[in-house]
Amino acid sequence: MSIDPAKPVQRFEDLRGILRYVPQFRQRVFVINIDGAVMKLPGFAALLQDVAVLQSLNIEVVLVFGARCQIQDLANSRGVTLSNDDGMGRTDAATMNVAIEAITRQASELMADLTALELPVVISSALAVHPAGVIDGVDQEFTGRIERVDVESLQTLLKADILPIVMPLGYDGRGVTLRLNSDAVAMELAVALNAAKIIFVSESGLFTEAGGRIAQLSVAGARDIFKKRDPRHDVNMLSKLRYGAMACQEGVPRVHIVDGTQDEALLAELFSNEGVGTMIHADDYQQIRKASPSDVGTLLSMMEQSMDDAALVPRSREQLQSKIADFFVLELDGNPIGCVAVHCFEEPDKSSPLAELACLFVRRSHKNKGHAQKLVTFAEETARQKGCHRLFALSTQAFRFFEEKAGFAVSDPQALPPARREQYERSGRNSKVLVKDLKA
Repeated sequence: MSIDPAKPVQRFEDLRGILRYVPQFRQRVFVINIDGAVMKLPGFAALLQDVAVLQSLNIEVVLVFGARCQIQDLANSRGVTLSNDDGMGRTDAATMNVAIEAITRQASELMADLTALELPVVISSALAVHPAGVIDGVDQEFTGRIERVDVESLQTLLKADILPIVMPLGYDGRGVTLRLNSDAVAMELAVALNAAKIIFVSESGLFTEAGGRIAQLSVAGARDIFKKRDPRHDVNMLSKLRYGAMACQEGVPRVHIVDGTQDEALLAELFSNEGVGTMIHADDYQQIRKASPSDVGTLLSMMEQSMDDAALVPRSREQLQSKIADFFVLELDGNPIGCVAVHCFEEPDKSSPLAELACLFVRRSHKNKGHAQKLVTFAEETARQKGCHRLFALSTQAFRFFEEKAGFAVSDPQALPPARREQYERSGRNSKVLVKDLKA
C-alpha cells in the first residue's frame, strides 16, 4: 500500500478495523479484474502494491485485465478500424491481430511490474474456449466463449502462493486464438473457483442521476440498469453490471465495482464497512437480527460514548443482559453497526399493549446513511407483530429525528404506560415523549 506523508496512513478508523476482516478473507479467492485504462494511470503501481498486500494476508488472488483502451490506441496508430473494442461483439481478423498484440504486451508489462514487487506470478491458460458462433444471424468470427475453467491448475498455483494472471484471450481445440471479454472471464473464474469476491477495478465509478455514489445493488437492480442501457453508463460499466449480476446468481457472494482513479480504492472498499465503490449482492448483506447474550459486550462498547454523553440511558452489563431478548442488532457485512430495542407494556384497560422503541443507536462512522430509519421501521414492524397499536420513544437529543424523519409526534408523560411513567419521573432526564400510532 502506498503511503503519502501528507495524508493519514489509513482513511478508515485504524488498523484494528482492517484486522477484523482478515480471518474471514484468509484463504478465500478474490478475482480482481483491472480495466486497461486504469493500467495507464500514474497510480497503477500503488494499486499493484495493494494487490501485494492482499497476497500477504493469505488471500488467494487471481488477476484478470481488460484491454479496451490499449486496443483502441494500437488500432488508431495503425489506422485499423475495429469491429469492436470490448470483446462483446464480432471480432474480425484485423481486430484480432491488434487485440493479440495489445493484450500480450500488457501481460508482459504486468508480469514485470508484479515481479518487481517480488510476487511469484505466472500467465495461466486455464480457459477452454470455443468460437462464439453465430448470434442474431452474425458470425462472431474470432470472438470466443468460455466452455470450462481448469480449476485444478489454478488451485495448484494458488496453494503455492503463485498469483495467476489470466488474459482475455483463449485458444480453442484447433489452436485458434479467440478474443474474450475480461468481465466475462472474471465471472467464469470466480464461479468455477468458488471465489468470495470479484473486484472490478474500473475506469470510473457507478453513480446516481444526482451524482451520488451507488453503494450497493441487488442482482435485480444491477440487471435493471443493464437492460435499460442508461446512456450515463458506458458499455464498459454495463458489462460489469451484467457479469456481476450473473456471478451473484451463480453463487459468488459479493461483486465490487471500484473507481480505479481513486487512491487506495481497492483496500478502502474491502476493509471498511461502507466501502468506496458499489457492491452487488445476491443476499441481503445488511441485516437486522435478534441480539444474543454474546452481543452484550459488543453493544456496551459500541454505545459507551453515547451513554457518557447522556444521549442514551446508562445501562450496566447486568441490565442489558436481563433485557437482551428485546434487542436487535444491525449488521453490515457481518459487523455490528447499530441496535434498537422494543419493549412491550401490557395495560389492563387497553385492548392491546404499548411498545417502546428504546436504545436506538448507530455508530458515528455510519450516521446519515439511512441506518437509523431502517432500525425504526424494523422496530415498528416488530411492535405490530406483538399486537401493539402504538409505539413511543423517549429522547433527550434525537427528538428532531423522531419528529422529522420517523413520523413521531411530541406528546407528554401521560401518554406513557404507568410503569414506564414511574421510571420516567424517577430518572430526572426530562426526555421528550414521542408517540406514533401503528397502522395494522
